[in-house]
Amino acid sequence: MSHMRYQLIGLIGFIVAGVLFTIVGVRAGDLLTTLGSVIWTLSCLIWLIPFIKR
Repeated sequence: MSHMRYQLIGLIGFIVAGVLFTIVGVRAGDLLTTLGSVIWTLSCLIWLIPFIKR
């Protein structure tokens, strides 16, 4: 497996974790957790852009 594929799999894992933390924050009613996890997920999606453009 190539180095790029490992990075992509890890990045997808970060995105999935961010979505799960967002759900947990919303269910708990914790604004700080929700905000932090949304920022995390959006940052990971921005980080994913170079992989999609290739």
